[in-house]
Amino acid sequence: MLAAGRVIAAGLVLVFCAAADVAFAVEKEPVTGGLLAVPGTDPAASRTALPQAAPVPVAAPEPSAVPTAAPSAAPSRAAVAEPETGDDTSWGLVLRGGYFGVPNFIADELFHEHPDVAGTSIGAEIRYYGEGGARAGSGIGLMVESATARADGIWQQHESDSPTVASGEISMLVITLTKYWSLFPSWYVHPYFGLGIGVAHAKGHYQDETELVVADYWIPAVHIPIGLAVELGKRFQLAIEGRFIDGIAIGGALQVRF
Repeated sequence: MLAAGRVIAAGLVLVFCAAADVAFAVEKEPVTGGLLAVPGTDPAASRTALPQAAPVPVAAPEPSAVPTAAPSAAPSRAAVAEPETGDDTSWGLVLRGGYFGVPNFIADELFHEHPDVAGTSIGAEIRYYGEGGARAGSGIGLMVESATARADGIWQQHESDSPTVASGEISMLVITLTKYWSLFPSWYVHPYFGLGIGVAHAKGHYQDETELVVADYWIPAVHIPIGLAVELGKRFQLAIEGRFIDGIAIGGALQVRF
């Protein structure tokens, strides 16, 4: 009995010592990962020693059924070639001259008998076309023109009227602003027309057998040119034209562009 008691007592002592060592280890090492650290072991080693799950392989993305083109840089404005118009002129100087008066085929409709009503005109015009150039189809011109006409002879308006001997002369200084349009401007030979307004200073006299009338006044001016132009390269143009400008003007014009 005594020996059995000693064996039991020795077992209790061993159990107590083991419990004390465990308690001391718990107090020394904190809880990590929800597990109590075992005395004498490295917590980091314990964590790395745990079995890890094998990584799940990620499937490679399937190639798109529709191929996409690689993005390209948008061409800059400078890289885009502008179409050449072949005409970079914006201004022109027009010199014109010719007949001025009332042609006989018109006077014949107004008088039964009449002398020739004829004179000359000469003028200059600054023409502006803008960025499109002279071959763009339109332009605007500022013109200064001098015109004179004279008539001296027998006048008879109706056949039943008595003939009257009379003479007259008139001179005009005309300033007009005219808009021009060209038909088929890319052709080397093309028609054109215009419409303009302005003012004119008229000065002249009329004398018959009984009276003398003197004129000196400003009047409105209407300018309607119609012509046919011939292009002589980029800088020059010749034209044959007929114009109404408070009278009938028929002649030619030379244009120099710059």
